[in-house]
Amino acid sequence: MNPANPSVRQPPWQFSQRLYQRLLAAYPRSHREAYGPAMAQLFRDQCRDAWTEGRGWGLLTLWCRTLPDLLKTSFLERCATLHPGKYMSTKLHSLFNPGRGPLLTFGIVFSVVFLITFVLAVVVTFILPESYASTARIKVESDMGDNSYTTGGPADHVPSYDPYFIQTTFEVIQSQLVLSNVVIAQNLNVKWGKRYYNGHTLKLTESMDILKRRLVLAPVRNTKLITITVYDEDRQEAADLANAVAHAYEDYRLQSRKQLCQAGLNAMTEQVKAIDASLDRLTAETETLRLKYGIPENVDLLRAKYEEQFIDGKRTYDALQTQLTQLQGLSPVKLREVLPTVTSDTMLSDFLRKLYTAEQVLVTITNDYAPADLHVTRLVSTINELNREIDARVAGIMAALDSEVKSKRAALDSLQASVDDALQKSKTTPETQTYWDKKRELAGQTEFRKTLAAKIDAAKLEMLIPHQGLVGIIDNAEPGQFPVKPNKPLNLAIGAVLGILLGTVAGSLAALVTRRLARRLPQPVLQS
Repeated sequence: MNPANPSVRQPPWQFSQRLYQRLLAAYPRSHREAYGPAMAQLFRDQCRDAWTEGRGWGLLTLWCRTLPDLLKTSFLERCATLHPGKYMSTKLHSLFNPGRGPLLTFGIVFSVVFLITFVLAVVVTFILPESYASTARIKVESDMGDNSYTTGGPADHVPSYDPYFIQTTFEVIQSQLVLSNVVIAQNLNVKWGKRYYNGHTLKLTESMDILKRRLVLAPVRNTKLITITVYDEDRQEAADLANAVAHAYEDYRLQSRKQLCQAGLNAMTEQVKAIDASLDRLTAETETLRLKYGIPENVDLLRAKYEEQFIDGKRTYDALQTQLTQLQGLSPVKLREVLPTVTSDTMLSDFLRKLYTAEQVLVTITNDYAPADLHVTRLVSTINELNREIDARVAGIMAALDSEVKSKRAALDSLQASVDDALQKSKTTPETQTYWDKKRELAGQTEFRKTLAAKIDAAKLEMLIPHQGLVGIIDNAEPGQFPVKPNKPLNLAIGAVLGILLGTVAGSLAALVTRRLARRLPQPVLQS
């Protein structure tokens, strides 16, 4: 941390510089006093250059070159300062002194390898820049099989399953058609040029390569959802890029759908023009043949009209005939009760109501007056008159129903004659066969033209209201709260485990070599 401002995070190259200064302790004191400041200054300049050129990866490359050289040179310098006045055999004997024993050699080598491996893991962990992850989720639908606007065929079929749809979607999202729009919309050429290349504006392909390396796509199992994850050093930029990729793919699918509809619309429009020309030709040929054979115009429509009228008239006649037959089979008393429900005759209903009232009054006054009384005889006379009028009215209604049935029968016979005449005129003969073939062809072309016109209207509506359901953004990406790369605890644990393994192997080999060399080396001889 910066002592002046603890909240400001120091650049990784300064941490690398301090770590290198501490690692210089591996050299002898005399060597550090003579060359230490120069070596530290050289490494500081190299750190700045590496950070400028490649950021974290540049520093990592520098450490991969520096650590082996530091280990090698420090070891040689330590060996050179053991006993300057002795021969090399004496120095080697001192280095592999049997008095130390293989166990001590194992411990020394193990410690050195473990520390180097662990320090390297620490350096890599703290040099790599922190990255944040933001994820957006989209739902994608396949439009495979929906080719009704390009082929003119029926559109009510079920789209077939495409096993490569998800992988194809991944490739499309990572293609130039989608990512180029993201680069342009987010101005990544300028933004990343300033961040990584000292203000040099990047090319479109370069920015796309960087974005593609930071982009991770994954399907959500057993769903139609896809996760779009973007890693970036800036948490807000990671969220913006993930959302931009989702929207760019959505716009691409909508534009592709629009282009497909437009292509289908253009093809169907050309097809309609060809059909119109064919209809004009067929109409002229059909009219010529009709006049040639003297066939009435629209004879089929006329026959169909007569047949329809005949069917309706036959249905009405049958109903009236059945009703009249049933009424004629009733007794006069029952007929009086049924007729008011069959016909809406107000006069008959009025007579029946008066008769019912008179009969009620007659029952009442016979209790007080004798049958020969004037009141009784007058009321009986009224009832008899009402019965005569009712019978006359019933007979008139029945006669009217019979007349209506006969009238319907006459109309039905007239329609039958018209149907027979139209049928005779429309009958196909060897001479008129050509005319009827042309007429059927004309009718088929006309019907197909109507179907195609309906599809053109649907395609125009499709362009005005595009398929929003092809791609739906389910979850927008939000800035991450904590960095996901590098995973410091995991990296340090891996470094420790790897250091133990490598140290064990190296220590065991060193102990074995020490044991064998100690047996073969001659005893040191001091020079007088």
